[in-house]
Amino acid sequence: MQPAGYDAKPDTGNAKSGFTKKIKDLPLKKILTIAVPLVIIIVALIIAIPLVINPSNSAVKDNITFFRGDGVVVVSGNNNPKFSIRGDFESTQTSIDGSKAVILTDAWGNSGGTLWFVTTSDSVKIADDVLEFQLSDSGSGVIYFTDYNSRNDTASLYLYDTSSKKTSLITEETMYQGYYDQSSACISPNGKTVGYVSNYDSRNDEFTGYLSVDGKAPEKLGINTVAIAVSDGGKYLYYAKLDDDGYGGSLHVRSGHNDIKLMPDFSGFIHLSLSRDYSQIVFSYQDKSFLSRNGGERERIGGAAIDGFLTPRGMRGRYMKSFSSGITVYRINSFVNQVAFSDEGLAYIDNSLEASRISNSSDNYYSAEISNNGKTLLYINNSGRLSAIDPTVPYAERRELARNVQGFIATNDASSIYYVNEDDELWYIKGNGQPVKISDDVSYRRIALQYNGNKVFFLADYGSRRGGELFYSDNGDRRVRVPGADEVMELWSTPTNIFFKTYDDEIFRSNGNEMFYLFAEGVD
Repeated sequence: MQPAGYDAKPDTGNAKSGFTKKIKDLPLKKILTIAVPLVIIIVALIIAIPLVINPSNSAVKDNITFFRGDGVVVVSGNNNPKFSIRGDFESTQTSIDGSKAVILTDAWGNSGGTLWFVTTSDSVKIADDVLEFQLSDSGSGVIYFTDYNSRNDTASLYLYDTSSKKTSLITEETMYQGYYDQSSACISPNGKTVGYVSNYDSRNDEFTGYLSVDGKAPEKLGINTVAIAVSDGGKYLYYAKLDDDGYGGSLHVRSGHNDIKLMPDFSGFIHLSLSRDYSQIVFSYQDKSFLSRNGGERERIGGAAIDGFLTPRGMRGRYMKSFSSGITVYRINSFVNQVAFSDEGLAYIDNSLEASRISNSSDNYYSAEISNNGKTLLYINNSGRLSAIDPTVPYAERRELARNVQGFIATNDASSIYYVNEDDELWYIKGNGQPVKISDDVSYRRIALQYNGNKVFFLADYGSRRGGELFYSDNGDRRVRVPGADEVMELWSTPTNIFFKTYDDEIFRSNGNEMFYLFAEGVD
């Protein structure tokens, strides 16, 4: 179980290669007819965000967590009282600041389900019979498909304004072939600009792309042209233009009167990284990585192929899928001077667009963290050594902190570190001090740290059948048992809460301190 608000880093490389292998020999226009299994999880995917901007403006302060019950979805918003949504959980998306979400319930094949708009304290039904949806980055707008026509593979596309609660019809005949992973529409961060396709001719496999900016009359983009991502006001438009034979396509960016071909030909699934205002994009093509800034020509990133970016704990980005594309939106202004995941481990992209490998770093994406100011990088290499380094300093020497480490977690400023070694011992390091042992028999996969503070929660004496006992340590002090927290199976943190789940499917919630109370029973 991973609730909305749980930190996770996507394995974009595996997703990309797996999808490409399945469809590499098919016409690109036929990709939309492939059923890609959608793993239904309780969380909208959360990506942590690197920080070269004001930390106080970027830290996530809100969180919405969904729990699956029997015919009902139980919602936790910050520390507000719980509330419920009728129906069986299907899928969800969360805004980039964590304060808004949409959830689809009771979905059934091409009949769709019920779409709800959710805040930290309440929910509002948007529509029934919804097939597919996409929430804007800000949470201000939602586009959704309904009224599926199986004969023509078309549906009606609507835009819902989450502030006014008003719905407007965009088109009654947008292309829809039933697979959420291959959306034929996109929405801008502020929820006011929409790209979509219409006039679909299923016999000739031909359609027309359109762009509607701020509710104005739609602009025709061209035959077999698909908008993949669009910024506010349509300032930056990323789109794919398919070849006439349907076996290939090209990726473009349009800004003003400039129209640049970024990727001359591609097939299959591609992963794109976008800056917070969509002015920058990073992508890989023919085993090389490129950056385009402000709608300009692509620039080669030297030294390594980039899979994504390492980002500080407690910051939030968004992962979403568009036409043949997986898109990660990062809340940063620039991809220059950032730590990235590469094919050779961690790398730092400098001003000259050289990706220099971090000394003795790991290719395990889940074994690295970076401080909010971007100057302290912590990572475990493939031999289990925990190290610290300043990635912004050329040729900086790494500082080895511990050996035989299974996992670790650090505070936002990286000044305090908790780690578990191969003997299942929990240790604490403060600054340049010596490690201090806190506890034995700790499950390194079940550690939760406050988002704002130094208090860590952990499970000791854990067994896969009956769970373990819940303890906490404040700033590396001796462990303290949480009264009554026995047979705890799972433990996790969000920007506003600590949760744990018992063997009896009881969910307990805290606002980050050691005082827990029963939140819900009989939910997943």
